[in-house]
Amino acid sequence: MNSTVTSNGVPIPNTPRYFDRMRETDLAAADEALRARYAEDGYVLLRGVLPGDAVIQLRDAYLARFSAHAEPLPTHGTKGHPAYEFVRTSVFRDFVEQPVFQSLAARLTGAEVAPIRRTPLRHFVPGRSIASRAHIDGTYIDGTPTDVVTIWTPLGACSVENGSLMYLEGSHADADMAARVRNGALMDRTSDVRPITHDLKWLADVTGKRWLTADFAAGDVVVHSPSIIHATLDATVGTRISADIRFQRKDTPRDARWDRDWSADDGY
Repeated sequence: MNSTVTSNGVPIPNTPRYFDRMRETDLAAADEALRARYAEDGYVLLRGVLPGDAVIQLRDAYLARFSAHAEPLPTHGTKGHPAYEFVRTSVFRDFVEQPVFQSLAARLTGAEVAPIRRTPLRHFVPGRSIASRAHIDGTYIDGTPTDVVTIWTPLGACSVENGSLMYLEGSHADADMAARVRNGALMDRTSDVRPITHDLKWLADVTGKRWLTADFAAGDVVVHSPSIIHATLDATVGTRISADIRFQRKDTPRDARWDRDWSADDGY
């Protein structure tokens, strides 16, 4: 990786002050140990949860749809764009509805869970300074770390150079951090108050924390809390595609907005 990386075009020194590696957790760990690691770190990184070839097949099925579209495409994830269409196909629904995801969510919450149908599909390509800004899922979807989980699933190998997901270490343990830093945060999208900032170096400096990164292989997943701050770097090598597969405890109130298919312009 280069000595300086960027997110939304803003540089961050690639040094131990700003970056460290995520801890891995064994999928075969006892449920109690899995939940303990999730509570401690705010995430669990799990290797080989899915067959890698099945993930690649889904990726290829998505990318094949672009050959049928004339340029210019509509905005990513809006009606007429392949991502909007793809999340409504049976091949995508069959993938996200695999029992392994629901089983994992149930293990982490310690309760029966139900899927949240709205499943965002993200797509980032090299050469564009576009990445996920620092945010918490709790700003977008109600739920505590014990009743809602996100299973971030890269569709294909996803290295740090691809713009893989990363977490601000320990940020889930400070319930007021997101609200506290947002008040003075630098923001390139002033019309949207939900992200915290696009300047990940600034956020690391203000909080004194580092960004935790990992290189993912096809079939790996990371499950994270709705209260942990996360973001991505700009993709510089290869196309990065991922899905946010979510579940919530069956004994908690459901929000009808999440029972519809995802659209990038649905306002949620």
